[in-house]
Amino acid sequence: MNKKKFNGASSIKTYLFAIGKNLAFQLLKKRGREQQLSFEDAARITVKEDETPHSYLEKEENRYYLQETMQELKEEYRAVLVLLYFEDMSYIQAGRAMNRSEKQIKNLAYRAKLALKKKLVDKGYAYF
Repeated sequence: MNKKKFNGASSIKTYLFAIGKNLAFQLLKKRGREQQLSFEDAARITVKEDETPHSYLEKEENRYYLQETMQELKEEYRAVLVLLYFEDMSYIQAGRAMNRSEKQIKNLAYRAKLALKKKLVDKGYAYF
């Protein structure tokens, strides 16, 4: 994006992820809360052989409720959870992507998990 802004203080992965994150947030703001599923995405949905349709639907429903509930969290809570648990970043890498220290990320992740759990329990989902 802007090679002049990259000073080498973080890894290239962290820098590129920060760019991607910011572009994704801009796109989400632009689209609003619209959820779209492309034909290609729908075609990729398959059930594993050892999985029953019921367990598959239950897992997908849990994933949907988790994503839906995460959308209700503060943006910074959502971002730290995505970085740590979906992108498998370390606290240090997440801190660089969010311009925060490792300790701030640990505290933010703790508060984000508590907020997510509270929202899920309030909605009646006690098994997350």
